[in-house]
Amino acid sequence: MKRFWNWLIMSFLVWLAACGGIAAPPTPTPTPDPRALAAAIGQATQGSKSAHFRMTLSGKPVALDASGVTILNSIEGDLRRPDAVLSVLNITLGSAIGEIRTVSLAGKQFATNPITRQWMCLQAGSTFDPAVLFAPDIGIEALLANNFADVTLVGIEDLNGRPHYHLRGTLPAEPLRAISLNLLGAGPVATDLWADQETLRASRVILVDTATDTTNPSTWTLEFSEYDKAVDVREPVQCP
Repeated sequence: MKRFWNWLIMSFLVWLAACGGIAAPPTPTPTPDPRALAAAIGQATQGSKSAHFRMTLSGKPVALDASGVTILNSIEGDLRRPDAVLSVLNITLGSAIGEIRTVSLAGKQFATNPITRQWMCLQAGSTFDPAVLFAPDIGIEALLANNFADVTLVGIEDLNGRPHYHLRGTLPAEPLRAISLNLLGAGPVATDLWADQETLRASRVILVDTATDTTNPSTWTLEFSEYDKAVDVREPVQCP
């Protein structure tokens, strides 16, 4: 009798499965390797033709000059790869708020005088150049692709109404100093990265320069948008 009931139960289960009554367990989605994902995000972001960007600074102030009189508050502009950037630097000069407009094109840099607003030709490497932040081989995207250490996948989060990968790790100080004229990278920089799950292009990068202050470190928040928009970059003045 026991064998009969076992046979009957097995026959019923086979019949139920044949009729679709028992669904096969879903195949689990593999968790992406965080380091490989970071590399793919860096490459996908660099693969864009252009983008709008905004860099906002908070925490310990970041000075553009050795005297500490000129404080950088934010940078906003458009980049056209590989080497053209239009940007506006919002600064605090003494007790006043001002702005400096810059144009970087094929290794040349131009900027407005914050007082007279007249365009000037700048010597390469003489001052901070926002274009270097996005340089093909050494810029932020390249560092995310090649130098992002101790990377973990925090999760998938909604950002601007779209699912984004959220990665967390550390970027080394020396290459960040090289692209920021020593404004960023007092020590290893704690980094959070959000990238669109579909396109893998970065939307937000938060860089916390932890060595600048133990309680209120300098924090750079970079946001990308408007990928592949048309960006017209021209030299504002003729340099001698």
